[in-house]
Amino acid sequence: MLFRISSFPVSLAAVAVACMAGATVKADTTQRVSGYFCGAKSDQIAFLQRRAAGDAGEIAANVVNKAAGKQTCAYFLPATAIPADEKTVMSGGIVYRMQSFVFLPEKVERWTGTYFGSLQTTRNYSEL
Repeated sequence: MLFRISSFPVSLAAVAVACMAGATVKADTTQRVSGYFCGAKSDQIAFLQRRAAGDAGEIAANVVNKAAGKQTCAYFLPATAIPADEKTVMSGGIVYRMQSFVFLPEKVERWTGTYFGSLQTTRNYSEL
């Protein structure tokens, strides 16, 4: 019993050191990412607009790919990538947050993102 009590502070210190080491991770470290990615920022915006309109991921990717005339948006299985750039765009009352990743070992930049809902109201000012 005495051994367990005396090892507790050592274990707690080890956890604290591990947490502090995790907090100092650089922004340019590799990550495992997956999901829908597009080759260009404009294609990612078009993809997110279709998603915000209610399309499923695969349907939205197909619509964007047909409009672009090439395979630009696709679902990626977990892959190793480096975070590169982050942009926030507002279009039609919806906020889109996009982030680019450089995929390894190809060193190809691709964009992913999400939308945050509508900033437009459906009521007139007189009804508010």
